Amino acid sequence: MRPIFKSLLVAAVTLAALPALADAVEDGEKVYKTKTCMACHGIKGARPVLSYPMLAGQNEKYLLTQLKDIKAGKRVGSNDPDTGHPYVQGMVDIMHLVDDNDLKNVAKYLSQLPPGKPKAMDPPPAPDLLAAGEKAYNSLGCKSCHGKDGMKPTAKNYPFIAGLNAEYLARQMTEMRDKVRVNGQSKLMFGTIKKASDEDIIAMSAWLSQLNRAAE
Repeated sequence: MRPIFKSLLVAAVTLAALPALADAVEDGEKVYKTKTCMACHGIKGARPVLSYPMLAGQNEKYLLTQLKDIKAGKRVGSNDPDTGHPYVQGMVDIMHLVDDNDLKNVAKYLSQLPPGKPKAMDPPPAPDLLAAGEKAYNSLGCKSCHGKDGMKPTAKNYPFIAGLNAEYLARQMTEMRDKVRVNGQSKLMFGTIKKASDEDIIAMSAWLSQLNRAAE
C-alpha cells in the first residue's frame, strides 16, 4: 500500500472512531456524576476529599482494572478506623448500580481529564523528609514501573502516583508490603516494597504527594 493511501486510511479510521470516543466519554461523565463518585473523588476526579485518590488523568487501563476488581471483590485492604469498614466499602456498595460498560466509560472519561494540583500538606513537609522520599523512591527502583518522579508509568496498567494524597499513597504501599492488597499488578510490587521501612513509605508518600503533574 502506498504511503499516502495508508496515511489517508489511518486518518479515516481515526475520524470514524472520534464520535464513539466522544459518546463513551459523555456516558462516563454521566455515570460519574450520578452514581455518587463525586462525593469522594471530587468534581471531575481532581479534588478528592479525605484520603481518597485523585482519579483525573489516571491511566484508563489501570482505572478499569481497579473498578472491575472492586466490583468482583478482588481488591481488599485495611479498614478505616473511623468506620470499621474497608476503605473501598463505599465503592463496593454502589457497584450494583453500574455494569461493565459503565465502568469502561467512567475509566475512559476520567483518563481524558487533566490531573488536579497536589493537595498541600498541613503542616508542610520538612525539606529533609522530601529529600529522603526522593532518595528512597530512586534507590528502591520504583521508577522502573512508575517512571521518573511517578509521572510516567512504563505500562498502561501501572498508575500515575505523583500528586496523589499522601495518606492514600502510604496506605497503599503499606497494604502491598504487608500483602493485604494483592489484586491486579500489586504482586509485582512485593519484591520492591518489602524492602521499604515505615519511614521510607512515609517519606516517599510525602514527596510524591507534592509533585505537580498538572504542571507537566
